[in-house]
Amino acid sequence: MKRAPRTDEDDGGGLDSLLDTMTNVVGILVMVLIATQLGVKDAVSRISESEVVDASALEAARQELLLTKSQRDAIESQLNDLQPADHQEIEVKLADLRRQVQERRTELDREQVVANQFALKIESDTKKAEQARKQIQEIADAKAKRESLQAELTKAIDQEASLKALLDETPEQEVPPAKVVTLPDPRPAPEGARQVTFLCTNNRVYPVAADDWRDGIRQKAEFLVKAKRLDRGPAVGVDKEQFIKEFKKANRRLSDEFFEVELYDAGIYPRLKFTPKPNSGATQDEVLKPRSRFQRLLARLDKTKYYARFIVLPDSFEVYLAARAVADEAGLLSGWDPQGSGWEYTTYLGGPILFGPKPKPDPNAKPAPPSKPANVID
Repeated sequence: MKRAPRTDEDDGGGLDSLLDTMTNVVGILVMVLIATQLGVKDAVSRISESEVVDASALEAARQELLLTKSQRDAIESQLNDLQPADHQEIEVKLADLRRQVQERRTELDREQVVANQFALKIESDTKKAEQARKQIQEIADAKAKRESLQAELTKAIDQEASLKALLDETPEQEVPPAKVVTLPDPRPAPEGARQVTFLCTNNRVYPVAADDWRDGIRQKAEFLVKAKRLDRGPAVGVDKEQFIKEFKKANRRLSDEFFEVELYDAGIYPRLKFTPKPNSGATQDEVLKPRSRFQRLLARLDKTKYYARFIVLPDSFEVYLAARAVADEAGLLSGWDPQGSGWEYTTYLGGPILFGPKPKPDPNAKPAPPSKPANVID
């Protein structure tokens, strides 16, 4: 442990304690000497008063006397050694001790300053070493990233060279003729004209005979409701579950050349869904081929009484352009209705069949203004 530095007052107190201790030791030695002398004298007196002198006792007393004399000489020697020096010599020694203490204290202070400087330097060097380690790690990471980027760049250059070589080996192809696209002019169909619907999906064109299907299925449905007595009155409507079950039993398959047709319920209303058959419909080659089914169908239409509506899904835009060009060349007014992927063609069945009570009209509803004719051709 590090000792606390002593002050000048502490040095004087230590010397006083030393003098007190020496005085106490001298007093004790004097008392021991006196006691020894008294003991020897008493022994001699006892021997002299005895009538018979024992030679062994006399020898023992002589030995004890010699021992006592030796002890006395030793004590006197110690007393001589313990005699204090004069006052001036003590002051000189004390001053010398104080000087040594002051020099030692100064040396300790200097060593403490040096130790503090070394501690600060060690702390600074530790921080610098930590920063250096971080910089070395950052340099290593940057080097690894640079090598990775260099590898990617080399790979990209190799791919570019490969593509250039492939491009040089590829023969030049003729540029296809530009497609002429006219800007649409949305407008209503001529008054009294009927719509002919074409569904463009699966990269094919399907003619939709929805009106014919609607009329035939509605007649079958109304006949089934009457025959099976499925109408529960205006407050309940037709028994939906029983009607669907009986209708599917009586009409296991509804289909034509282009579609599978399904009757289903949408709330209280029956609806029809048309699912195109994958391998039917007119392909682009068939659409453009003279006297194909598609072109013969367009030729039979009265251009003054009908107009075409093309419903186009994203996978069939090319075949729509081909069909639209043929329709325009035939003089048939046309329009198109783009739809998203997964869109299905459905329509209401119509007629009196409802699977629930008929909604009551809102007495507070204002009569709707007459709607403008929809823009169905362009």
